[in-house]
Amino acid sequence: MMNALSTLLAMRRVPVFNASMAGAAGVDLASAVSAAGGIGMLGVPSTPDAEALDSAGARLHNEGAVWGAGFLSFALETDLSPLTRVLAHQPSVVSLGFGRSDTAIAAVRETESALLMQVGNAAELEQAIDAAPDGIIVRGGEAGGHGRNEIATLPFLQLALERTNIPLFAAGGITTARGLAAVMAAGAAGAWIGTRFTVAEESEFPDAAKQRLVAAQPGDTVYTRTFDIAQRASWPPHYGGRALVNDFTDAWHECLDRLETRAQADDAFVADMIAARREARFDTAPIYAGEGSALMTRIEPARDIIEELAGFRAHLSDAASR
Repeated sequence: MMNALSTLLAMRRVPVFNASMAGAAGVDLASAVSAAGGIGMLGVPSTPDAEALDSAGARLHNEGAVWGAGFLSFALETDLSPLTRVLAHQPSVVSLGFGRSDTAIAAVRETESALLMQVGNAAELEQAIDAAPDGIIVRGGEAGGHGRNEIATLPFLQLALERTNIPLFAAGGITTARGLAAVMAAGAAGAWIGTRFTVAEESEFPDAAKQRLVAAQPGDTVYTRTFDIAQRASWPPHYGGRALVNDFTDAWHECLDRLETRAQADDAFVADMIAARREARFDTAPIYAGEGSALMTRIEPARDIIEELAGFRAHLSDAASR
């Protein structure tokens, strides 16, 4: 089924969004991805800087970028103003995930922005189908950052393709042109790619984090709640996060109950994790990344990442000729 969103993607060089990763997907990355032929997404945290959000939206709008922003639905239920600010700058796309906010859905539908909804299990998929957005992001457990860890990307994509004609965008483990070709051949309308873009030159990830990512090997990620517990973060417990393993996860991942007890009682312990994030001490602080990190070998401009991903068509042609 073609709609305004899939038509928009068909006009881009590659049918790819950079995932709206708060802390990585800032205005420079969104701008670069759009300029290179994808759809550039801003990551909006639960409590964003309002002036920075306005500045980013104004810049992207003035550039004529094809762009959007991704929001946490559970945070919008408390404060809708970040979404309202972004919508004022006429984004092409808005993504809502991590819960459901009917108020946010209604606000997007009052504009010309396309609505994407991100889902992580079969129940969320059914809720999204019922809401009838312009597209659904089908996120598998291989994906980096916060989300569910219940089903892998390819089985989930196949399940969703059987359930709906709404355009689907695969997320999780899609890192190269071959991966993009695989999900496109299966029937996806495009891909939502996060980890590959964390090592773009324009990503807001610290250089030390990027260096660890390009050095990552297969099996170097873990799905865990350790970092959220240690910060007393507001993420719902069913949304853990996939990150690179480090000394902190080695020490605490297998004993979450003890970690939670300590974090509830020890202010200094919590403060150290928050400081570690600020100071880029990544033996303690998280580097959220998916299993595709094992396939990345260098830090490069977003345009070069888009150039490589554009090779998916050659892989599809090769497969068709066999």
